Amino acid sequence: MSRLRTSLLLMSALATAAPIRASSPAILPAAGEPQEGAVALAYSIAFWGIPFGGTEYSGRFTDSGYAARSHFETSGIVSIFWQATIDATATGRIAKHGLMPYEYDSYYSRGSTRKERVKVTFSGNEPATFADPPYDTTKFPVSADEKRQAVDPMSAITLILAGVRADAANPCGTVAPVFDGRRRYDISFTYVKDEPVKLADDLFDGRAHLCQLHYRQISGFKPKIMKEGAAFPPIFADFADIPAAGAPDGHYVVALKLWSDLSWGTISARLTRLQTANPKSG
Repeated sequence: MSRLRTSLLLMSALATAAPIRASSPAILPAAGEPQEGAVALAYSIAFWGIPFGGTEYSGRFTDSGYAARSHFETSGIVSIFWQATIDATATGRIAKHGLMPYEYDSYYSRGSTRKERVKVTFSGNEPATFADPPYDTTKFPVSADEKRQAVDPMSAITLILAGVRADAANPCGTVAPVFDGRRRYDISFTYVKDEPVKLADDLFDGRAHLCQLHYRQISGFKPKIMKEGAAFPPIFADFADIPAAGAPDGHYVVALKLWSDLSWGTISARLTRLQTANPKSG
């Protein structure tokens, strides 16, 4: 179950997603054409082809920085043994070869009783973590240097989406270093090839970049979890360059689908909605 749960959360974290919601007015308009620099996507997550969760992401890019919001929720049969929701926000600015996060705030609910909040503030010499309920970070510590090298999970998604570390040789990007307030890990990318991809509802039909994603745990984990992570099965994803007005470098790098073959079946995430501002003509 822990392997399945980790896979599910990785799919949620890596799938950049969200439909426009009335609860996100600061990032995206509630109706009409999205503003310049705004992006909204949604994904369905499935196991053995059976949907059991969804993840959402909405973001806005301006000259002064970025703001992002996400929502993850289990559904269907998986909710019988794991009913969970995660809401998170992040703000920061875009640097030449990376992102400079300001603040990350996340809320995790499991069932009706277990609720957790983690807030990471990126200021001063070392990112500061607030956790409610608090947890012990001294038993499996993350060094100050490891924290400074990383961004929060939401900013990592934004880093991938903005294509800040993507180039002709690495069209999906290179690495997204993550510190979530407790753990430090890397999501890195290896380009495999370009291939045709067609999604339902005419959402996408064209060439995409097939890449392998590597999940590497660095610190803050129990030894047992580190051992499991070292044997984690490969994750693959198809990414597409989507032109959009106000996007960094004029386009977003959008994950169309992600999948990983576990020993007892395949877990996957598939893009179900994509909305951006149209690129300017002329």
